[in-house]
Amino acid sequence: AVDGLDAHGKLGERDFDALVSDIRMPNMTGLELTERIRSDSRYEELPIILVTSLAADEDRQRGAEAGANAYITKPAFDQTAFLDTLRRLI
Repeated sequence: AVDGLDAHGKLGERDFDALVSDIRMPNMTGLELTERIRSDSRYEELPIILVTSLAADEDRQRGAEAGANAYITKPAFDQTAFLDTLRRLI
């Protein structure tokens, strides 16, 4: 998807095993997208992973409050850890 709004629209087009999103996006942030997804009972089990450069504790807390299952910071991004997180959640 090109942004959060596009991602939300694509959810209705087919089934997805997980959603991976940045937080900073035009039209709808990753936090807004996560909150919107979590407000829809059809997607309550959909794993959501936020991958972002926002690494402060407050940012992580906002991600958790929005309903993200995992929060990975880009400076500490490790592909193996990301794939392990994805496998754990699916």
